[in-house]
Amino acid sequence: MPTDAEHREMIVQLMKNERRMDWTLWPAFIYNSRSLTMKGKDAVLWARDVLQRALGDNFIQEIEKRSIQHPIFSLELWPANDVPMVYANLFHLAAQIELLQSTVGWARVRNELCTDLRIDRWVSTLLQLEVAGLGLREEWLIELERPLANGGTTDVVLSNTATKLIVEAKAMLLSGNEQEASEYFYQMVQTLAALAWKYNVRITGSIGSPLSPDDQAQWLNEIERSAEKAARTGKPHTMLGPVSGHLEIIEEAGMPGVAPLEGVLIETDVGKRLIDKLFKTNEQYENVGPAWVRLGDYAGLWQSSSLQGKTLSEKLEILTPVLQQVLAILPNLSGVILSPEVWPTAHPHSNSSIEPCTHEGSIAVRCPIPGGNRSKETIIITQAGKYTEQARIFANLYASEGTWLNWALHKLGKLLVTEI
Repeated sequence: MPTDAEHREMIVQLMKNERRMDWTLWPAFIYNSRSLTMKGKDAVLWARDVLQRALGDNFIQEIEKRSIQHPIFSLELWPANDVPMVYANLFHLAAQIELLQSTVGWARVRNELCTDLRIDRWVSTLLQLEVAGLGLREEWLIELERPLANGGTTDVVLSNTATKLIVEAKAMLLSGNEQEASEYFYQMVQTLAALAWKYNVRITGSIGSPLSPDDQAQWLNEIERSAEKAARTGKPHTMLGPVSGHLEIIEEAGMPGVAPLEGVLIETDVGKRLIDKLFKTNEQYENVGPAWVRLGDYAGLWQSSSLQGKTLSEKLEILTPVLQQVLAILPNLSGVILSPEVWPTAHPHSNSSIEPCTHEGSIAVRCPIPGGNRSKETIIITQAGKYTEQARIFANLYASEGTWLNWALHKLGKLLVTEI
């Protein structure tokens, strides 16, 4: 096992482009973790091994070769971001893979995870695993990627002696402008992280709006000069960006890095794109529906619409009439299971379960999620006056989603989240 100094040197080599990213670097990212116990570090290596077996030895190198902003390198999953949320997400994915790999259709799911590196497809597959995993705990018969009579396939089939539920998983990502801003932010974070490690400094603040290549290169040169000066003099430096943004650079020999950094807000058309997703899914299930749509909102519907700042019951009352009106002309859909991306919140009172809310047959639930002060809101909206019993089934699955990870870890013979 490499020493701490050797782990640090591996990271420095990576940041200087003297070493390529691969699975063997994971221990180097967690050797001085402030979030993990010693047994937790062992659990990360277990999760790494599960992902490596499922995705392949060369998966990470292939992503790097194609210069893809892949979810496995995201702030929610990559262990270079040393926060509890990352490790909870990582253990969650590893447990899903371990428990579902003997399921009918798993080979096709695994192949898609390995070969289709588009962000929307990868995230949609994670939603597929989410639905399947929740059903597995409740002892539903789970089938993945089942053929349909119209020549297509469905993501998940949950069945028992009395009920059969068909689920299509879809991720709703950022728009073109939002993706451009996100890609710029990701690129800048990677570059600033390399500078932070090179000069033993910590860089915080706002990256600001995307810049032209020339302006970006000029600003990065100025940032590097300031990083070198901060490291040499020990005095903090504050910088303003050419258009927007500001950074503070301070000497930090013990724990260099780039957290926290902020990007820029972009206007969104997320509501229209949500409806477009439903129309396309309805076409997909022509003559073979009805199907439920598990729609993951990674585009900011909760934050950039009239839902912002509302209680869960208010969100349900806003969304139900709008989506039921749309569903009324989409006969191949039973309903929508909608929830946003889960991030830590600054409001401890929101990290708690509440009694399910109901409105016109639709249901909303919220439960705590492991990995810091997090909770997840899930809204299940049915066709008006139809499929209410199925909606209750999904509400029960998602109301207890916060306990799924500990159940899965226990079933796999691993320690509970609180112990790692």
